Amino acid sequence: MCKLDSYKKGIVAPSVHSVDGAASARAQAGGHVLEPITGLHENVWVFDFKSLYPSVIRTFNIDPLGYVADPTGEEDVIRLAGDASFRREKAILPTMLDGLFPQREAAKAAGDAVASQAIKILMNSFYGVLGTSGCRFHNVAIANAITGTGRRFLLWSQAWFEERGFEVLYGDTDSVFVRSGLDTVAARELGPKLAAELNESLAKHVRAEWDVGSRLTMEFEKLYVKLFLPTMRGGSSGARKRYAGLVDEKAEVEFVGMEVVRRDWTELAKDVQRGLFARLFAEQPVDAYLAETAARLRRGELDHALTYRKGLRKRVTEYTANTPPHVVAARKSKESSRVVAYVITTAGPEPLDALEHEPDREHYLQKQLRPVAEPVLAALGLDFERTVGDDRQMVLF
Repeated sequence: MCKLDSYKKGIVAPSVHSVDGAASARAQAGGHVLEPITGLHENVWVFDFKSLYPSVIRTFNIDPLGYVADPTGEEDVIRLAGDASFRREKAILPTMLDGLFPQREAAKAAGDAVASQAIKILMNSFYGVLGTSGCRFHNVAIANAITGTGRRFLLWSQAWFEERGFEVLYGDTDSVFVRSGLDTVAARELGPKLAAELNESLAKHVRAEWDVGSRLTMEFEKLYVKLFLPTMRGGSSGARKRYAGLVDEKAEVEFVGMEVVRRDWTELAKDVQRGLFARLFAEQPVDAYLAETAARLRRGELDHALTYRKGLRKRVTEYTANTPPHVVAARKSKESSRVVAYVITTAGPEPLDALEHEPDREHYLQKQLRPVAEPVLAALGLDFERTVGDDRQMVLF
């Protein structure tokens, strides 16, 4: 699309092979993440920049043909970074996005989720290709100008909320999680009003700083009545891109990046994680539930939930440097499949179609039950061994 528009303007797109080697080797920055404040929180707003990178491109007229690496002092350009400024004349990428934005809004209004998602992917690809060496218009400085500007507005929004007395608990690329400090009804009412106020302040800031009109919009996405931000496993700092929350006026717990949404964890771990957070957010005891689950596991009542599923990335015979459990199981299997379903038994990994031994239930207690339980238990000041009845320490006199 961009190449076609450049032809119309009498400009020949550069060859893929003409990308400067030094420029291509430069580090490319990603989205910014604010350190999570771990623990259990109540009535947390989530605000999200609508199509952040495409909106940055539109706002600052970012375009390969309008890029100026080292402008003179007299040039009237939009300066985003030391090595990335952009001319103010009408450019190709922003113009194309100006057409796509209303198309996506129309698709959303019509309830056409497929079209809406397709257009969203297309719009985000405008940034992606600029950071990809296989693109004719690849330019790391431009890609970094986009992510760097996104990072700048994430930090700007954090400061905006903090100046008004709110605590930002977490932020990732285009969204911020803000503790309201209010009851649920008041938080529900104030969230959209704050978004409108922030956008007004943002437009003034963009105009004053760069003398351009803002195409950036921060939306009030949701209110978490309860939100849990875990620590990194085995550490004390907050885990990024991992949290569980109960959205206002919804019954199901929402999980992001947690074990329950990952294929490489067993149904045992997923079911227990759901059960623990449902009880935690409902302020119900979790210790009795966990102790009973551990007892049922050891009695063999949960054997149906112990299957691992993991894909093979190459032929089984090509695994020579090391042999992961799913490869061990695949070599014992009577079937040929790219996804191996297996159980850890007392004799090691075995495929479902060739099980010969009992499951190693203590393995599942330590490797599946314990990892999903400990973050919740830690938040409540509880210990895993004591909760499941394995505290065998004796006090010596």
